[in-house]
Amino acid sequence: MTQVVNYRSPNGSRFPVKWSSAKTSKDRWYWDQVHNPTPLTPLAQDLIAIKRQGMYKGGEITGRPFHEERIYANGYGFSRTVKATHGEAKLALTRATNDSRKRIDHLVELWESSYKPETEALSLSIRNWASSADSLDELISGYSHLESAWRRCGELHTIATGLAAVAMRQFETFCRDRFGDEGTRVAVESVSGMPNMSVESGKALWELSRLVLEKPSVACLLRTETASGFLNRLESVQDGREFHSEFDEFLTKWGQRNESYYEIEYETWIEDPEFVLVTLRRFIETPECQSPAALHDRAKRVRVARTEIVRNILNGSGDLKKFLSMQSRAQQHTILMEDHNYFIDQRAYTSLRIPHQAIGTLMVEAGALDHKNDVFFLHSDEIKAHTDSPSQTYQSLIKKRRSERMSWMHVLPPPYIGGDAPLANVTTPNETRTIRRTLTGSPASAGSAHGTARVILSLDDAHRLDAGDVLVTYASAPPWTPLFSIASAVVTDVGGPLAHCAIVAREYGIPAVVGVNSATTEIQDGDMISVDGTSGVVTIQRN
Repeated sequence: MTQVVNYRSPNGSRFPVKWSSAKTSKDRWYWDQVHNPTPLTPLAQDLIAIKRQGMYKGGEITGRPFHEERIYANGYGFSRTVKATHGEAKLALTRATNDSRKRIDHLVELWESSYKPETEALSLSIRNWASSADSLDELISGYSHLESAWRRCGELHTIATGLAAVAMRQFETFCRDRFGDEGTRVAVESVSGMPNMSVESGKALWELSRLVLEKPSVACLLRTETASGFLNRLESVQDGREFHSEFDEFLTKWGQRNESYYEIEYETWIEDPEFVLVTLRRFIETPECQSPAALHDRAKRVRVARTEIVRNILNGSGDLKKFLSMQSRAQQHTILMEDHNYFIDQRAYTSLRIPHQAIGTLMVEAGALDHKNDVFFLHSDEIKAHTDSPSQTYQSLIKKRRSERMSWMHVLPPPYIGGDAPLANVTTPNETRTIRRTLTGSPASAGSAHGTARVILSLDDAHRLDAGDVLVTYASAPPWTPLFSIASAVVTDVGGPLAHCAIVAREYGIPAVVGVNSATTEIQDGDMISVDGTSGVVTIQRN
């Protein structure tokens, strides 16, 4: 029997959840804010479920199974851990031990020689899956092939990154045991400044901005025009045609990405390059010392210096050899985390827009949809079942789902539901919240900074971030990386020292405090704040 329970959101409002059973509601289900900061469309929910099937299989193969379940409430994903049986745990340990013995020193090599090429081939097959000659029935009848390719991407996701994460955690544990409270900083600085696709994409965008500066008429147009106006007028100014070609070349290589890990509805940079142009406008006003290359070189120097300090401390002890071996293994984590983000979580995932838009186009022609992108508001089962009811129309259903999603778009869900989660009280006014001046999170990138807080919840608002501002957000996805050259520091609601945001902050050498939990609600846009990435403390300086 379906049971509706109203949980309490951080602002005191109601967050209703439909439980399939009372038993299910007794456990805590935690909100996946890193990957799901806004409500997902129905198709995105289903595609992520398919990917996670592959991730689960990859975990089983390598002995690192995901013992968890996932549900959606108002479009937000919540997960709970499921305890493994004794037999499952024993089998997993055996597999993990064997897997580690074979692969732990060769993960990047395997990624370059095997996992990445297969991922790229799968992405290409997804983009080319639909032909202009295919009928709607033909596309839908072959839909399982699309699902299979995406499921395999999920499998490669876990195979490529799972063991690297283990190596990083083992290295951090060793450093904490050896260096105490300073251990985590020793560990993360010892793996900073490694080559990866997140930094490379930032460097490529920076180089594009230098090309703009070589063309004064193009630079003037970029400074004064909107994104659409810039592109419309570009070829009418001197050197505009040449830059347009260079811009298209950049998008061809780097533009198959959107602002989210999980939402398929968001347009890619190729479809809407406004964020690229906004960032270029910021970059042409930014000094060379703040370039991604310069900041990354600084991170390399931090790694070299930290390693030398440890060498001096451990010289002559058996721990030095162990440190260097574990450091080498852990350095693979930075590379693989950011590279898989680019090739799987972005290029492969956003490639799925193309075949679904092809299906959507044919459904528009059949009168079932008003716009090709309406297909993202259908569940995959509804798409696959359409051939059984070809006269079915979905306009009213999609209008309802769009409206519901929009109503939940800027609602902050509770951190967890079920179990002992606080319930909404509809008869008592919201309690007065204590205004805190000091917030604490996980120190993710050392250093300190002071600046104006810019609470950015979507890349649509990226234009509000000026040089020296502190970026405050839920959690950043890989396409947010260029903003790290502009911001003086980063503060996030969620994440830990090994999260994407933390890794990129260290690569760019800016302070970061992650996992503050209530940063985006307690810090007001425009507040002056101080960020201590060494202690994990954020201080709000408000009158």
